[in-house]
Amino acid sequence: MKLIFAIMVGMLGLATTIARADPPVDGATIFETRCARCHGDTGKADTSEARALKARPLVNDSELAQMTPAEIVSAVKSDLKHQGIVDLNDLTDAELQAAAAFVSELAKGR
Repeated sequence: MKLIFAIMVGMLGLATTIARADPPVDGATIFETRCARCHGDTGKADTSEARALKARPLVNDSELAQMTPAEIVSAVKSDLKHQGIVDLNDLTDAELQAAAAFVSELAKGR
């Protein structure tokens, strides 16, 4: 009886842990909601805001393509334009990394 109880408690704990797991972060969605306003939906910086702000196109950018997502996050955080326009403080590290990974793929032309 104790063994059955222990197994049931263990299964309940596992189910609770699985239910609480954070959903995967979608870098494309974060880009769409936080970056596309200036960099364009396609990353080509082809919006009026992009032109006004002289936003950098992200697609097929060989320099950006060589950077890791962590390096991209660091570059965005240190960029004065991003500091003045985008509030990054409400994004988690996982969200920033996911968006940076998406940007890396844009830079590689994928």
